[in-house]
Amino acid sequence: MIHERSVQAKAAKSVFFEDVNDIDIYIEDTAFGYPKLFTILFSRLLNQQYKVNRVFPLGGRKAVIEQHSEHSSDRPSLYIIDGDLFLLIGDEINNQKGLYKFPHYCVENILCDQNAILAVLDEEEPVKSLGTLEGLFNYQEWLLNNEDKLFCLFVEYATSMILTPQQQTVAFKVSDLVSNNKGELDDHKLETRVEGLKQLIIESKSIEEYESTRNEILANFERSGLNKLDVISGKDYLFPLLKTRAKSLVKTKVPDLNLKLRLAKTCNVHSISAAVDYIAC
Repeated sequence: MIHERSVQAKAAKSVFFEDVNDIDIYIEDTAFGYPKLFTILFSRLLNQQYKVNRVFPLGGRKAVIEQHSEHSSDRPSLYIIDGDLFLLIGDEINNQKGLYKFPHYCVENILCDQNAILAVLDEEEPVKSLGTLEGLFNYQEWLLNNEDKLFCLFVEYATSMILTPQQQTVAFKVSDLVSNNKGELDDHKLETRVEGLKQLIIESKSIEEYESTRNEILANFERSGLNKLDVISGKDYLFPLLKTRAKSLVKTKVPDLNLKLRLAKTCNVHSISAAVDYIAC
């Protein structure tokens, strides 16, 4: 009951900002700086339609969904949730009036835009040209070396989430899966991680159940129309890897949060443009 009142109190804050907002936007993330990050993204996305100067964090997927179901205001509103591993395992929550689910694991997936990253690198680098930085960063090489590996790992995480939910998955540090400063996965460490998860599942269930569940996850992905990077955690995997690669090229002490805020100002937001269609008016 106390938690419910706390969430309702967070949601109720929107009434104090009706003079600076044309729309009330509610998000999961309560972490420091994230309301500003979402404000930047959605003020860009909704620039032609709504004024956005403040968004309201509610503290988790469940809280956002429940508050959406109880929403009664006639003001324009949008409740936003992450895709998370549900993008792979399936989700009963679909986009609907007033509720929008990212077609990505989380907001950091949107920020991991190679052009936005290169723009920040160019601002931080006093000598090398943008063209030189682009060649050194070599996003296509990084993608070729890591996309399939990351996807394989997250399919394993999704399988584990269904069959052995007590096992650690995404919270496993990506830094424990690399061996250089290029932001690339180490094949041996990755193989050990994937095989370890697989064996834990098989020991807890069976090889037949493991294979059946994994195949269904792959089938879900094929039907989804998503890209492999969409279903990988931007926060815990993509952003740390790409940040590591970027900082191996340019000496910069910019903190992670500041980097994310700068990326939010220039990253491509086309992938979430459908959010406009779900605004409740």
